[in-house]
Amino acid sequence: MVTWGDVRRWEPGAVGEVADALGQRCTTLVGVNEDLHAVVKLDDWSGDAAVAARTRGGSLVSGLEQRVAEASAVRHAAHEAQVALDRITAYVRETDELAARNGLTIGTDGVIVLVPHTGPLSPDVAAAQARVRAELADRVEQILRHAADVDADFAAVLLRAMRGEITDQGVGTLAQAAEVGAGQGGLSVIGPPEHARPGEVKAWWDSLSDTAKGTILRDNPDLIRNLDGIPVVDRDAANRAVLKREIDRFRSDPSPEGQGKLRGLLEIDKRLRQPGAGQQQAFLMGLDTSGDGKVIVASGNPDTAANVATYVPGTGSDLANIGTDLGRSDKMLHAAEVSGSPSTAVVTWLGYDAPNGLGDAIGSSYAENATTSLQGFEEGMRATHQGPPAHSTVLGHSYGTTVVGLAAHNGGLNADELVFVASPGVGVDHASDLHLAGVAQADIGQHVHATVAQHDIINTANFELSDGAGPGEDRILGPDPTAKAFGGQTFTSAPGTAGPAYLGGYSEQAHSEYWEDRNPSLNNIGQVIAGKPTA
Repeated sequence: MVTWGDVRRWEPGAVGEVADALGQRCTTLVGVNEDLHAVVKLDDWSGDAAVAARTRGGSLVSGLEQRVAEASAVRHAAHEAQVALDRITAYVRETDELAARNGLTIGTDGVIVLVPHTGPLSPDVAAAQARVRAELADRVEQILRHAADVDADFAAVLLRAMRGEITDQGVGTLAQAAEVGAGQGGLSVIGPPEHARPGEVKAWWDSLSDTAKGTILRDNPDLIRNLDGIPVVDRDAANRAVLKREIDRFRSDPSPEGQGKLRGLLEIDKRLRQPGAGQQQAFLMGLDTSGDGKVIVASGNPDTAANVATYVPGTGSDLANIGTDLGRSDKMLHAAEVSGSPSTAVVTWLGYDAPNGLGDAIGSSYAENATTSLQGFEEGMRATHQGPPAHSTVLGHSYGTTVVGLAAHNGGLNADELVFVASPGVGVDHASDLHLAGVAQADIGQHVHATVAQHDIINTANFELSDGAGPGEDRILGPDPTAKAFGGQTFTSAPGTAGPAYLGGYSEQAHSEYWEDRNPSLNNIGQVIAGKPTA
């Protein structure tokens, strides 16, 4: 029986070393294949000695083919096991961290206990701790079940090899024996159904064994790495392999565009490998280096967090400058934790082609093209989340608010809250035109939040409706969502950096200052993510 203490001690790298060593031995044996066959054939040699040599040589070749097939099967299974163990140990670390942040610890037997402390707990803290304890118990049960499956699958391959049940099937060469053995050490799988919804993708992935999943992650990461409905840890594992490949590719691209993308890829790699002080583990959920580039990075694990936010950046956002947006997500996550969120994840969703400049941003075409992608992503997050549904927030900044608004209008979003920061208009006339799964339409206005800084240059996009037919101050892409007549909730932001008088005091700096540490907008965003009232 696999225990929590066991999985804490697991070392995926050690299993990988075994696989690599077996691979090297197989390569060495395959390399002498021609020499062995040359000894067996020896067509010009006759007599009793020749017959004896051929007989002995044939026996040797046959035996080596069997050994190569067995070693290849074990090597193949060990690589698959390493990938599975990487996923499991990541979950274990994250679960232990969640327990520690909430004054709890998990024993080697998987039992969750309260860390000794002085003084009574407040009712709110006690209730939050009870919720976290229940979530931890669910996580421990799932992790140990998956760990037992991996352990059993790997053990089965080892036993088959020890019992001589891996067969070379008389293939005739060591190279062919290696291929046959590898095929017996894992499973061949096909992709999910064509045009499958995220829930169907999740069901397909769950139907696979850990060894089958490991085969995909190692041999065909492109099959699943950007699929909505694939769990976050698995998307991350698949995308990390591709990230390394793309970094190597752009290192040899001297063009300004190539070097810009390389800068962005290195920012992502650094955030994944070296979280800063107070930062949670990051997960690479999507990557596409074509065009301006598309990136999806989660700070914290959305599949396990109680509160999850998706941040959609706006005009000018691209792979080359992703570092700024990653920093904003980390700040929002921290603000939510300060607001009392027991566990949080914030996703930087640059899963669309953002307008390059203001000239492109005066129309809604970029947002319309992003609608289906954002809807599918939110649906996928719901499908893969573990335990009770997360409290989900989708936040847009600048043109990103238009993307969020149109996605919530055209079919709706599988989320609980919408936040519009510095919006040029969200593509609808009133909050009641927006739709959130699980939120009654009569209550939608209570779940729509907006802010804009006094000196934000976006305010120059306003003009008053002359016919009085609209709900309030209009912008280039619809009514200002902070207008009272829009029907949502507004929250406070700092005025922002004042601009020159000839611009009416407006500035571009104020358009990007909502995430500064002392700006009340950051605290208010954290409140929304944590499910608390704003100011």
